[in-house]
Formats: sequence, C-alpha cells, structure tokens
Amino acid sequence: MKNRSVAAWSRERHRIRRAAGFAFLAALLTRPIAARTEGPCGFSAIGASVLEDRDERNSPGGMPSSGPAGEEPTGFSQLETAPVEKVRTGGKKRFLAAAGEVVLLEVGPWAYDRYVSRYEFSFISWETIKNNFKTGFHYDRDNFSVNQSSHPYHGGLFFDAARSNGYDFWESGVFTLAGSLIWECCMENTAPSINDLVNTTLGGMTRGEVAHRLSAMILDNTSSGRPRFFREVGAAILNPVGSLNRLLRGELGRDFPNPEDRFPSVVVLSADFGYRHIGGGAAHPDQGTLSLSLLYGDPFEGDLTRPFDSFWIGIDLNSPGGVLTSRIEERGILKGWELTDRSDRVRHIFGFSQEYEYLNNESQVFGAQIFSAGVLSKYNIGSNLTGLTDATVFGFPLAGIRTTDFENPETGRNYDYAPGGGARLAGRVYYRGREIAGAGYGVAWARTANGVSVTNTLQFFRAVVRLPLVGPLGAGAGYSWYSRKTTYSRFFEARKTQSEWRAFLNAAFGFR
Repeated sequence: MKNRSVAAWSRERHRIRRAAGFAFLAALLTRPIAARTEGPCGFSAIGASVLEDRDERNSPGGMPSSGPAGEEPTGFSQLETAPVEKVRTGGKKRFLAAAGEVVLLEVGPWAYDRYVSRYEFSFISWETIKNNFKTGFHYDRDNFSVNQSSHPYHGGLFFDAARSNGYDFWESGVFTLAGSLIWECCMENTAPSINDLVNTTLGGMTRGEVAHRLSAMILDNTSSGRPRFFREVGAAILNPVGSLNRLLRGELGRDFPNPEDRFPSVVVLSADFGYRHIGGGAAHPDQGTLSLSLLYGDPFEGDLTRPFDSFWIGIDLNSPGGVLTSRIEERGILKGWELTDRSDRVRHIFGFSQEYEYLNNESQVFGAQIFSAGVLSKYNIGSNLTGLTDATVFGFPLAGIRTTDFENPETGRNYDYAPGGGARLAGRVYYRGREIAGAGYGVAWARTANGVSVTNTLQFFRAVVRLPLVGPLGAGAGYSWYSRKTTYSRFFEARKTQSEWRAFLNAAFGFR
C-alpha cells in the first residue's frame, strides 16, 4: 500500500497535468497555422433524436454542415485527394508511434518527478520493480480527486496515443491498460494499486473516446487563418496527444479533406445559467450555477454501429464557495440494436453503454467507471410532441464513495472502495424539438471491499421544466435530491441527503 504524505497527492495531479501540458505545447510548436499547402441529469444521448425542426444549414462556431449521410460539403474537388482516416474506425495503424507516445507519457512525468522535484516515490530501480511484482496489487491512499478524476484523465492520454495513430476503440483500450500497468508496476517504488488500474483503464477509455470524437468535430482541415488557429487550439486542449500527432504528421497547417464521418447525425449543446439553493444546512446554500450538457449522435438515426457513435455529457459548475465541479457524467453507447421498425410511432433500442461518473455534493461524493444495459424508447405523440424514456440497469467494478469526514488510519482515506450496481429510469418530453420537461430516478447498491463501511445505498431524483422563449433562448427551473445511507459494523450513521432548487436561463444549439 502506498505510503506518501498528503502533499504527494497534489504532486500526482501536477504529474498528470505536466503530461498533458507537454503534449499540448508540443502540438503548438509548429509553423504558423495559417500556412496552407493549397491556396447534455443522468439521461442518455437519446435526447438528440427529437430535434427535427432545426435548419440543417446552420452550425455553431462556423462549422461547415455536411450534406446527406457520408457526403462532405462541396468544394473538396480542389483539395488533396490523399486518403483521410475515419474518425470512427481509425485508419493506418502506427504501432511504433502509439507505443512510443505511451512510453513518453510514462517517462516524461517520471523524469520530472525524479530529477527536478525529487519526490521519494519516483526513486525506482530494478529492485523496486521486482518488489512490486512480489507485493502484488493493493488499494492506495491517494485522495479522492486524484484517484477518481486525475487517473481517468491520464488514462485518456494513453488511449488517445493509440486512437490518433489509427487504432479503434477496443484496440486503444489495450494500450490504455498497458500504460496503466507499466506505471503501477514500474514507475513508482510503491505497491501497484488495483483502484488505479480500474480508473485509469476504464475511465481513460471513456474520457479518451469523448475527447477523440469532439476534437475531430472541432477541427476543419480546409479552414485557414484565425479560424484554423482557434480550432487547432481548442482541439489541442481537448485532445493534446491527438494534436501532437497532427504536428508530427504535418497536418496542423495543411489543407486537405476532412474525414467523411467527422460529424455524427446530430449534435446538441445546452447551457443552463442561473441560481441554485441547497437545503440541508449546506455551508454555502446560495450559489450561481452553470450546467452544461452535450448530446452527440442519435441512436434512432442509426448511430449504433461503433462504440460512442452516440454519447451524452453533463457537467455542473457552481460558485461561490463549496465545490466548483459537483457533477461530471459521460455515457456512450458501446453497441445497440433497433428492436422496432423505423416507421413505427413507438420505437425501442436495446444497448450496452460505458460510463464515467463523478459526483461531489453534501450527501454523495462518488466516482465510478460503469457498464450499463437498457432500453431507449421514442414516442411520436403528435406532430410537435415527442417523448423519450430510458430504462437501464448498471454495474460498477469499483466505486469510490466518501463515507467519513476523517482519514481512516487503516486505509489512509476518508472514502471506501466498493463494487456494486443499480438501476435508473428517466424520461423527457419535447415540443417542436425543445425539451419542456424531464425527470429521472436512480438507485445504486454497493458492498465495501476496502474501507470502514459495510454497505452503501445511493439514490438520486432530478426533475426540470423549461419554457422556450425566443430562438435558442429559454427559461426553466429544476429540483434535485441526493441520498446516501451507509452501514457500519461499529457505529450508526443517519441517512445523508441534499436537496436543491434551481432557476435558470437556458441556451440550446443543435445542428446536423
């Protein structure tokens, strides 16, 4: 088990940020980008399917809209005709480049820790590596944000080293697993951590694929000047390793066709900005809040073939006081099957999904890598009214759940590790392509594998109503409730709950 001071946990975050920063800066160290060679509460991505009434010619951020499926905008006949790698399936596999970048993401941060910061855990040798193999995997003592947030991000860098070098989703997952194993066994002089292996590998696959898809959508290989510069910088922030590979392949400033599958069938970006009040004696009950959601792809339009052809992201940011980020959820369909005919008024899709979840509120501090299976349903109620439901069961191999306010001397943490599972049910109603109401409930049960608790039962309920106003603008209100009931072998703790009310202005942008 790792034995580092609390200060070391923040140093580990710095290590991961240095790895991302290295790739990001390298991606920007190239000739001027203007140069050219030629002249969205735990719901799924099903919400995108009802935005039928958008003008398909419009797209945010100046993105060129595509024509019919598989076709690119006009004008490509004058561009280079070299094969362009697809976003979904990858292309030419470059093993040496992918493996070399995984090694770089290992050696670079370690060298800084060892020779610049001179952290004790970075003093490794063949003897420490041999001892790690003898000791085997244990649960570490790192703090919650390092294990449940920073490690998945680092795993995403490993993943995109392979993904941006031609490998598909599952093949890139193998590189992510290898990167995690190498760090755990060989790059520290402390025992390897089973929780890091789970979070880095599975979280890295989820977060890495989301970064890969979004950065590909932002990039435009046919643009130039200032728009090209800002697109390249935005993509580098989301996917620094992918931008590093664009640099190495001479693509940052080159004019060439975009991938034909650069865009999914639909994308919807929604933002709620307003006020929230937290009940239950919160230290900072009144806060400003910004809730962001993004729907990528539409399973009811056939985005089911490849992992993450359809996915959903939700982020809650709050200030002042308390925790800035109270929720991050990412959920992508791995594989789905249409159970009905596309002409039916009621349609059903069965699918398997992979998820990343991070919650931090008064009752639940929870982080997990999740696998789920469920039925997505679409109801064409009328010409302007559509309903969507999502019934899902899920399981998580190892969740982090904060259970005490003090650091346990045995684990070195104030949170426990526990496998478990649960179920969710959610529904939304849309009028003329705009969400007017939504609600969802979920419950999860976990039995502790390492920590002070015995069991945990987590519940949530969320509801929202929205009133469309002018154009993309609207107004709304929402209510959320979270609950945690923890049992212990030595003492009793009452149920912890948090409720909150929100009032907000909304802006929603959708494009095909």
